[in-house]
Amino acid sequence: MARDPVSRSALRASTHLRRFMPLYVFGTIWAFMLMAFPTIVHNARDTGTQQAGAQALGVRAGAQGAADQATADTTDASAGDAAATDTSTAGGATGGGAAAGTVGGGTAKAGGSGGGAPPAKVEAGTGKTIAGDACAPNVRQVPRSLYAPPCVNHQDNVDNGGATYNGVTKDTIKISVRVTADAGGPNAATVNQIQKQAGQATTDDAFQYANTLLPWFNSHFELYGRKVVLEKRSGNGNGTDEAQSKGQAAACQDANDIASSQHAFGVVSYGFGYISQPFSECAKQYKLWIPMGAAYFPEEYYQRWDPYVWAGTMECDRIATDVGEYIGKRLANKPPKWAGSDVQQSAKINTGGNRKFGTYVPNNDGYQHCVDITVGILKNQYHQDVSSRYNYTLDVSQFPSEAARGITQFQADHDTTIVQACDPISSIFLTQAAAKQQYHPEWFIIGVAAQDTDGYARLWDQSEVDGHLFGLSQLGSDKRINDPNGEAALAWKEATKGQAMPNGAGLVYYEMLQMFSQLQVAGPQLTPANIATGTHAMPPGGGPTGAVGTWDFSNDHTAINDSREIYYTGKANGYDGKAGTYLETYGGKRFSSGQWPAEDPPVYPNGQ
Repeated sequence: MARDPVSRSALRASTHLRRFMPLYVFGTIWAFMLMAFPTIVHNARDTGTQQAGAQALGVRAGAQGAADQATADTTDASAGDAAATDTSTAGGATGGGAAAGTVGGGTAKAGGSGGGAPPAKVEAGTGKTIAGDACAPNVRQVPRSLYAPPCVNHQDNVDNGGATYNGVTKDTIKISVRVTADAGGPNAATVNQIQKQAGQATTDDAFQYANTLLPWFNSHFELYGRKVVLEKRSGNGNGTDEAQSKGQAAACQDANDIASSQHAFGVVSYGFGYISQPFSECAKQYKLWIPMGAAYFPEEYYQRWDPYVWAGTMECDRIATDVGEYIGKRLANKPPKWAGSDVQQSAKINTGGNRKFGTYVPNNDGYQHCVDITVGILKNQYHQDVSSRYNYTLDVSQFPSEAARGITQFQADHDTTIVQACDPISSIFLTQAAAKQQYHPEWFIIGVAAQDTDGYARLWDQSEVDGHLFGLSQLGSDKRINDPNGEAALAWKEATKGQAMPNGAGLVYYEMLQMFSQLQVAGPQLTPANIATGTHAMPPGGGPTGAVGTWDFSNDHTAINDSREIYYTGKANGYDGKAGTYLETYGGKRFSSGQWPAEDPPVYPNGQ
């Protein structure tokens, strides 16, 4: 067992975690995933892509305006109905189409309460932004950003249609900050304790960071005369239940209250993490916009929730496809060269010397569906058996014992390589149990739920993972996210008159960047339908130099569409000077589906 201070602190926390694990899992899954948008252009090919994308924003939005009319959805609170009622207050289909089309250079002619201002032309790629930056076809709304949308010419008297939707006026966009009923209990204290250990913001910190950054975002993104207002709302929903895909009745009660009593346009969770799957279901029913919806669910779920629910995290269909390709091309039918000597010897006796995979995954239906995709790919394309699976329950009393039983099963099945399709806290218990049972497999991560951040890997049993942990990462490196000269840190400095960015604020920045980008590309006539049109039309951006990878909403409702390859070592220091970090292969090159090379992963060169 590792004896370093980080491991000891993780062990001291484990007793508390046994009691309150489900909310902790919920917090870690939803809290750290990033969302952002297209990149600033660096070469001629990208310039053409951005120009085409900016034009598409207007063309697609205008073309769909008649079909996706800009309507204001209001809820009849007095009747207490379970569903919201659509009421047109924005000038009908013609007004909606014209307003949305202004993103690409059309003229705003919305029939709403625009304050009597004359119609104005809002153009992408010309003039100056609201912050005073020169706007051109190859410039983003924040010129230094790798993820802001194409810049938009600012004019003071744009007719924005007034109250185009529930929670929208001519001056404000109300975003509800949902606080679950158990947010102030011991569960939340456990979340905050471990998030600090992992170098992340607590929920209280994250809410404070969001409020610190809010004026900066309002002054840099084109919202056509409006400002975003964050308003907390305490609810009846239970975060622990919702982490297990339960508690939808209480979640919908909260959604009804937010739509009909608070009259909010959109919803984010307290701490700026991800809204749960049960509440995302309710968002469709009550017509609430959710920029950070259920993380890692299949794209078919987001299609069901369209146009209301979005996410920055990669949908698990794509993850499952990439994991199947990676394992099939790079690991299958080969010796487990990064396992311990005990497992390598067992493989020679029991598996013909080659790898055998065991998967640890929650028993939620959406995640099970996606693991089945990986299993099918490996079976049908690569003739690899991955039938060894442990489906664990996010249960407050069973969580540690689930990990111990999972390891017992994997060892009995002679599995050489554990596929961690799970939250990063399960890995604490998995690696502890494996060390106790003197079992040293390869540990393969698929990049979900902050598995690929240094802080969480440091909390895992180091005797198990140092030299044995590798796999996929959808995020960029911790160093890029927290770069003191990166776009998040520079925005923080501008918002705070020169202060250094604290730990965790970088993630909040990218989450807010995603939110404001979607609001901008909707055009003056703000509705979820116009958000969807503008979001799908944005050009892709990011890439290997971006803090959060490559983003592309053109074909789905989630941002990230590629991964890099990483491996963990305790022999090197991370960006923060502490021991233990992930290193990149291929210089951080990112791979989309179908692009992984068929060769051994170049991890742990020279025994590093």
